[in-house]
Amino acid sequence: MKKGFLVVLIVFMLFLTSCSVMNSSPFSQPENQKGAAYHDFKGFGIIDYKAFPQVAQAKLAALEAARQDAYSKAVEYIYGVYIDSKTTVKDFVLQNKSIESSLWGTIRGAQQIDEGFNMTEGMAYVTIRIFRKDIEELLGKKLKNF
Repeated sequence: MKKGFLVVLIVFMLFLTSCSVMNSSPFSQPENQKGAAYHDFKGFGIIDYKAFPQVAQAKLAALEAARQDAYSKAVEYIYGVYIDSKTTVKDFVLQNKSIESSLWGTIRGAQQIDEGFNMTEGMAYVTIRIFRKDIEELLGKKLKNF
């Protein structure tokens, strides 16, 4: 009885280990090491065949959306995000809540290092790389914890 339970436990642990190694999330970001010479940002765009009935046009639009998403992630990482929130409460009941976020920044020196399609998920992806020296030049200061 104990042997059978042990075998089931080992098989289950191997299954969990294999799931984590496969990196099943299609939205995973590249891992960047602390102190690295560059930082990678991965953006995603949905392939919309309804808005763009031509397959090539839908793929190009998805690639452009993915490129813009990658640049947005880079701006958010480098400059941060401004968030404005307004909440209205009456008699201890939430009446209205709005949250707005905005990004603003300039990106120079970015290089597109990868692009492609994940057709099972129906999306495009683009990865851009920005070197530490370019970020330091943009900010006008040396970075300690990059």
